[in-house]
Amino acid sequence: MTSWIVKINEKTPQHWDYARDDGFWDVRSPSYFRKIVPGDDIYFWITGQGNGFVARARATSGLYEITPSSQPAHWSDVQTGGYTHRFEFETISEDVVSSPTWAQLQKLLGRNLAAQAGANQVSDPSAESRLRSLFGTEADLAFAHFPVIDVELPSSLPTYEKGDDVRKRAQRAIAVRYGQPKFRRALLSAYERRCAVTGCAVEAVLEAAHIDRYFGEHSNHVTNGLLLRADLHTLFDLQLWTVRSDLTIEVAPQLAASEYAVLAGKRLHVPKYSAHRPDAAALGRHREACRWVRSAP
Repeated sequence: MTSWIVKINEKTPQHWDYARDDGFWDVRSPSYFRKIVPGDDIYFWITGQGNGFVARARATSGLYEITPSSQPAHWSDVQTGGYTHRFEFETISEDVVSSPTWAQLQKLLGRNLAAQAGANQVSDPSAESRLRSLFGTEADLAFAHFPVIDVELPSSLPTYEKGDDVRKRAQRAIAVRYGQPKFRRALLSAYERRCAVTGCAVEAVLEAAHIDRYFGEHSNHVTNGLLLRADLHTLFDLQLWTVRSDLTIEVAPQLAASEYAVLAGKRLHVPKYSAHRPDAAALGRHREACRWVRSAP
C-alpha cells in the first residue's frame, strides 16, 4: 500500500464536501491516479492562498471510467469539468492536527513534490508515517462520523421555515462541533480572509455563518455561508440584519440607535469566483424570516 496527496483546486474548495458526502473523487487526467488501489491512503489538499490538508481518507476502489450508469456527481462544474475517471474512498479523519505549507511539506517528507500534478505518490514508510501524524487518529473518527442529534432542530427538516434561523447558543455549538472547521476554512479562502460586511481581516474573530439553518453536514457548502465578524454572525443568526436581493444590507429597527445602523445600505462583499458566492435563494429565505423587513426586495 502507498499514500497519495490529491489536490483540490482553490476555486472549488466545496468539492471536498461533495466528495466526502458521495464517497468518491472524479478526475480529468487519469494518468496521475492510475496506480491507486484499494487500501491506499489519500490525503486531500486544497491549493492556493488557503492551502492545506482537509482530510485523510482510504481508497476503497482503484481508478475506473465514469459511465452513464455511474452514481451522479455534485461538482459545481459537473457539466463542464470534463471528468472521465473516478476512485472511491472512505473518510478516515478530518481532524487536521498540523497543516504545513507546500514547501514545509516537501521538507517534512524529505522529497520534492510535483506542484502541477493532480496527485503525488508517497511510498516511503517513514514519509507515510509523517503524513499520518498530521491528522487525528482513526479512533477520533469513530466519534466524528456518528450523526449529532439535535432534538430542537431535527436534521431531517427538508425546508426552511420562518424563524428557524434564530438559533440558541447550544445549537450553534453543535454546528461548530460537526463540520464547522472545514466550512470555515473554505469560507476563509473564498472571501480572502475578510469579513463579508466590514472587510475586517483579523482572522481570530472571523466565523463561518450559515445562511440557511444548520441541519447537518450537507449545510456546509460555501454557497450556504458568509464569512462574518463574530458579532455580526450573532446578529445575523438573530435576524437583526439581512441581505437584500441587490446584495445591500438591511438592518433591523431594533439596531437603529446602535453603531450597527451605519451598515444599512452597505454592499455585501462577495467572492470573486461566482461558484463561491452566496446562494440567492438562501439569502431570500433568510430575508423572508426577518419579519421586520420592508416590502421592497
